[in-house]
Amino acid sequence: MSSIAVASTLLLITVGLLHASPPAGAARGSLTRGAAIAVEDHATDFLVSPDGTFACGFYNVSPTVFTVSVWFARATGRTLVWTAAPARPVHSRGARLALDRRGGVLVLTDYDGAVVWNSTSGGAQTASRARLHDTGNLVLEDAGGNTLWQSFHSPTDTLLPAQRFTAARHLVSRGGRGRLLAAGYYSLGFSDYAMLSLFYDNHNFSSIYWPNPYNNYVANKRKIYNFTREAALDAIGQFLSSDDAGFIAADLGAGVRRRLTLDADGDLRLYSLDAATGAWTVAWMAFGNPCIIHGVCGANSVCLYAPAPACVCAPGHERADPGDWTKGCRPVFRHDCSRPTKLVALPHTDFWGYDLNDGEIIPFDECAQRCLGTCACVAFQHKQNMECYLKSVLFNGRTFPGLPGTVYIKVPADFDMPEFQVHQWRGHGGALAIDEDIPRCDTGNGSAEVLLHVSTNNGARDVGKPVWPYLYGFLSAILVVEAVIIGFGCWLFSSRGLFRPSRVWAVEEGYKLITNNFQRYTYSEVKRATGNFTDVIGSGGSGVVYKGILEDDRVVAVKVLKNVSQSEQEFQSELSVIGRIYHMNLVRMWGCCSEGKHRILVSEHIENGSLAEMLFDREASGTVLDWNQRFQIALGVAKGLAYLHSECLEWIIHCDMKPENILLDKDLEPKITDFGLAKLLNRDGSDANLSRIRGTRGYMAPEWVSSLPITEKVDVYSYGVVLLELVKGVRISEWMIHGVKFADMDTRMVVKAVHEKMETGDQERWVKDLIDHRLNGEFDHVQAKAMLKIAISCLEEDRGKRPNMSTALQALMSVEDEAREDM
Repeated sequence: MSSIAVASTLLLITVGLLHASPPAGAARGSLTRGAAIAVEDHATDFLVSPDGTFACGFYNVSPTVFTVSVWFARATGRTLVWTAAPARPVHSRGARLALDRRGGVLVLTDYDGAVVWNSTSGGAQTASRARLHDTGNLVLEDAGGNTLWQSFHSPTDTLLPAQRFTAARHLVSRGGRGRLLAAGYYSLGFSDYAMLSLFYDNHNFSSIYWPNPYNNYVANKRKIYNFTREAALDAIGQFLSSDDAGFIAADLGAGVRRRLTLDADGDLRLYSLDAATGAWTVAWMAFGNPCIIHGVCGANSVCLYAPAPACVCAPGHERADPGDWTKGCRPVFRHDCSRPTKLVALPHTDFWGYDLNDGEIIPFDECAQRCLGTCACVAFQHKQNMECYLKSVLFNGRTFPGLPGTVYIKVPADFDMPEFQVHQWRGHGGALAIDEDIPRCDTGNGSAEVLLHVSTNNGARDVGKPVWPYLYGFLSAILVVEAVIIGFGCWLFSSRGLFRPSRVWAVEEGYKLITNNFQRYTYSEVKRATGNFTDVIGSGGSGVVYKGILEDDRVVAVKVLKNVSQSEQEFQSELSVIGRIYHMNLVRMWGCCSEGKHRILVSEHIENGSLAEMLFDREASGTVLDWNQRFQIALGVAKGLAYLHSECLEWIIHCDMKPENILLDKDLEPKITDFGLAKLLNRDGSDANLSRIRGTRGYMAPEWVSSLPITEKVDVYSYGVVLLELVKGVRISEWMIHGVKFADMDTRMVVKAVHEKMETGDQERWVKDLIDHRLNGEFDHVQAKAMLKIAISCLEEDRGKRPNMSTALQALMSVEDEAREDM
């Protein structure tokens, strides 16, 4: 063979090796143990449901950003219905979704091998395969076909027919424009009253906006306290919830593919798929007027719907962010209560919530004087029926013709007010001076979820030209390909490639590891917010608490933890669960700092301090809690603990329940704090990490000093002590019964004495003897008796005889219901 022939052969081999790629995968029906799907094969290798309706695999959000998702394969734009770890994408190179050979769980890894997400079956059984059902449910099955794990139990923003929706599950909207993977401000779930509700929650404001917050549950045709808390969408387009919430699709009937999605704009919509075109149509929506949705225009702004929603700043305000109306408007003047003020009228306008009063029937002049004389009042609303509402915040503003009432905004008397025409109507309700449309879902073109896609076009080949230019071009192409490969290798192993951890890359791409508005702060940010840690507002065994002010003017409590042994990754892992917890009776965690040796928690600041200060420190508080306040505190604490024990995605034991860890807001609503400092409880009810004795003397359950496993019943015991102290108004160590002081004596002695009174004492007398004397006999006998009985049951030595918190809560609420009926 000539040298030219040899060279030609080597050249062809080289080119073949450079351009060769591994065999492309094919759509498959299941993923068996040990098998994997590579992100590089995302276009061809994915799971498909038997009827071809759904697919599951790597979904390209952008050319370099992917998620593992389930989508409608036959819909235009491949509409997503579920995503694993939506706030933590993976890279376009090296990511894998595998069914682990040993553990039999799905594992998603990024290009550096870091585990981004994994499924858990919750038992000792091992899955043998992963399958995608015709319902859209991704499941793990054992060899016998039994389901060990399913995606239906962890929905994202969409509910499908045959998917049960329970108290432990939530739909959370995606963030909208530019934030498709981040959690949005809207969620669907069951409220404290067991009503299916839509929630709005951002850094500063939270509220329920569906069902109608202006109405009570009767007017909304709902039931409360039905703790079944289940809802479902059936195959013909009917939706029904245990609280009687329900609706039907406009195209009611079988044979139509549907999805119920909480969209980025906060509206809950039922979509139907046109099988012929792949387009979606809206078959039902929660709101005909988008301005009713909370937070749609942000603070200090007004939403107008005529006929499309639009936002405009309130008088004396300007947009905080020209590109995002949800951030609202900010005042162009400085609020100063010592300066003269004037009022600007906005007729047919309402700002929902954040009232300083309950609404009184008083004349306009008196209403105005109250607002002008109250520094915290920024505006007031006066309605035609003489109702007066003083506003502490201008939020959820809306206007339309015929809306009763006028809002009057306080501005400095010397402020030059520009013309404000939002309320000038013409014709049949057309509006003037509207700045800009609100970002909203476009549901008319079948592309309700448009994401970024990349396409390439091959140019046509030229013919009839000389061969040499092609040969030169061919050789040049080889050099280019080699350069690309070498360049990619250099990038891959450079500081921007595999040497850079995947979680760092994900953050640099603009996505947070800790979701749901749970923010990471640098140590310098925390130090600046606290004024170099100067204002101490509390301290305890777990650390010192400082008052701080963030850059967005939020007042926060900053807890500097001590004796924290977790690594940064472990610390963030625990907090990723705590950061998703939201309940009105739990202190809201805003973020954390995990930098070097520093472990710091940033939470909302609660105005009135702790229950211990209000109840026991008479000189400091200067206030005596009345009976109704005490009962509502007992009820709120029970709700918070019941939520932690049975309604969180991860069950949590507090382990140090005491009056010092119950904070009271401006309305004396209780909020439990420090609930995330103990280890999370596993689903099987035990945790080896909870063997070390925790808690505070006097509130600790007997099992802490025994060899028994620690369960949520330790919190039930502590709650019993708190109930007794709420009733008596003193610490249990200072109780006196029959003239005997129980100082330094075991709690069992107090429980025994109270129990004896309950069984042998006069029914009227024994209760009165145990009530705080500062109430001067003003208390509800039925409620007091119930609280004492519940407390004694919670303080049983045998934890098996103690009620769980849900049972204790229901007992308290039944007493509250009786009191309402007697009114």
